[in-house]
Amino acid sequence: MKTSFKFPAIFIAAVMFQSCSNSETKNRKADTTALDSIRDSTIANSTDHSHELDANNETIFLNAAAVGGLMEIETATAAASQSKNPAVKEFAMLMRKDHDKANQEVAILASKLSIAIPKSLPDEQAQHLMDLKKLNDNKFDQQYITMMLSDHAEAIKIFSAGKTIANVDVQAFATKTLSVIQSHYDKAVAIAKTLNLSNVGRGDDLQGVSPSAGQ
Repeated sequence: MKTSFKFPAIFIAAVMFQSCSNSETKNRKADTTALDSIRDSTIANSTDHSHELDANNETIFLNAAAVGGLMEIETATAAASQSKNPAVKEFAMLMRKDHDKANQEVAILASKLSIAIPKSLPDEQAQHLMDLKKLNDNKFDQQYITMMLSDHAEAIKIFSAGKTIANVDVQAFATKTLSVIQSHYDKAVAIAKTLNLSNVGRGDDLQGVSPSAGQ
């Protein structure tokens, strides 16, 4: 029996080389609060479109994982270099290490399944990265951590669905990596509170997502 899962538009973009960044960021002024920008876009997109990831669609899953991982590595590299906040820098270094390892595993899986995955960021995501790098001090930290909240809230959904993919190797990767993503999300929430980002979810859950729910 076929099992399918619906995802918001951010993952349609992922399949077409999606990143975790908000598509409206580049049109905002530098002093606009990043949380509002990404939150508004995420909410709007999640109600406008959907896409199905079924049990046999390893291509969609691996492409989404590859692009998301590339963006996490690039933004983490920027944060490790530009942020002056010790907690943000430490988090960024962890992100770079974990996502580099995950992307190596994605590449191995893709090679075994003869699936072509992106090796570099698409133009739109590269622009988001450039926009992030233009920010300084607390604005940079807020934008980066807000991106991490949004990205990992969505990644939890797709990796949860990835656990049901028929291919046992892909399924095992999704299952193992999901716990890492959940840990990243928890750490991002903790840092977000220190940066005075607005609580837009429930309780301490800034994105309205409980990483352990339904697991």
